[in-house]
Amino acid sequence: MKKLLSALLAAAMVISLAGCSGSTSSTADSTDASTSASEGTDSGAVEEVKLSEPVKVNEDGSIDMDVALAYETDIDALIASFNEKEVDPTKPVSENSNAATLEVFDYLRSIYGKQMLFCQQQMDAKALEDIVYYNATGDLPAMKGFDFIFSTGSYINNYMVDEAIKWHEASGGLVTFTWHWNVPRDIDSVDMGAAFYQEEIVNWNQVNAVTPGTKEYEQVIKDIDTIVIQLQRLEAAGVTVLFRPLHEASGSWFWWGIQDRASVNEQVFQKLWYMIYDRIENYHKLTNIIWIWNGQTKNCAVHPNSYDIAGIDYYAQEENHSACESQYNQLSGYNESCYQKYYGEDFVLEEEPYSGKMLAMTECGYMLDPADCTDKDCMWLYYMIWNGDFVYEASESGAAITDFDGTPSPNPKRMTNELINEYFGNEVLITYRDLPSKYIEGKDIPQQIKNWEFFKTE
Repeated sequence: MKKLLSALLAAAMVISLAGCSGSTSSTADSTDASTSASEGTDSGAVEEVKLSEPVKVNEDGSIDMDVALAYETDIDALIASFNEKEVDPTKPVSENSNAATLEVFDYLRSIYGKQMLFCQQQMDAKALEDIVYYNATGDLPAMKGFDFIFSTGSYINNYMVDEAIKWHEASGGLVTFTWHWNVPRDIDSVDMGAAFYQEEIVNWNQVNAVTPGTKEYEQVIKDIDTIVIQLQRLEAAGVTVLFRPLHEASGSWFWWGIQDRASVNEQVFQKLWYMIYDRIENYHKLTNIIWIWNGQTKNCAVHPNSYDIAGIDYYAQEENHSACESQYNQLSGYNESCYQKYYGEDFVLEEEPYSGKMLAMTECGYMLDPADCTDKDCMWLYYMIWNGDFVYEASESGAAITDFDGTPSPNPKRMTNELINEYFGNEVLITYRDLPSKYIEGKDIPQQIKNWEFFKTE
């Protein structure tokens, strides 16, 4: 169900985004500040912040593919380097993490097993989902989810990066990004557009995507570096990103998922994962990434030294606000399989999950009852509600049904104002106003969330 809704939303956004005020920064513009940045301190002094290695671009702003392709991931060497290090879930897997990212990671570890962050996926600059929460409680989610869905493909618009930066700078909230990875529907034809659903792709060889010397491989390298440029914009703005690439790989609906036996035998997911990880961590050396593995199957197990958080997505077919205990236990098993893949089938994670990698419900369709999560000892690091009518009441077209001043209402099939208030009021669930003062002091909920006039229907 979510997949169809996501496709409809994406199609609607292609039509509507032309009117958005978000920037469509070029590659050249994005990399100007990728070597260093300055941040003001309380004393008025300027502190130099080391940033990552910028992506090499041509004069027209396009990625210099000769340079990009000259670097190739040695997967065997990468895994060997992972094996040389003890797995320590109390530290980020990145060796490049800047001070702000280390601070966010330490905060996540400090609450894990005790409290849960509430997160909301955002796909529209109007953030109507936020209005539902604010109207009910005067509060917002502690973390917002964004997407690189339009950063690659035939339609380029990086407005969600702009929105993430605004959310961080104005409000101090946390940020997570996924990547619905659009690739050419036909690798031999630029006229057929791009897609991320496998059923919409007519000529794209998945194994070729991880095979140097092929057209698919060159496209993959170009796209990874394109996303790096956007991550560097976030880095320069001081935004730590909980990054979730290659999500829901257990199914065949996305082109990077398990398509057939060749997917498993050729370790396509693993190779893609390591290529992304290696280019971000070892080639470009980004400093602002916390890694989320959302492979959700043993067939997509990767080395535990290549991710910080294990995630699972779950969309109940009927109303379900439970702790999702079976999904929690399932994810614990998937997480353990990543350890077993490299340390043997007999390896057991002691006192899993709280001593191991952090576990998150990276997408879901209903708010989870924090009281039930406590009772069932299913303390997700966070759970993230999908956008649109998973939160607000909408028409058959997906458009929000609003009252006279443009205010949306909760979708009664999924939540009510009373339920939102109850869950937000539980001290186990961390909302925006529960974040540490160091994040939100001197900042506030975005003004447009308070200003109903901004959203009046025409």
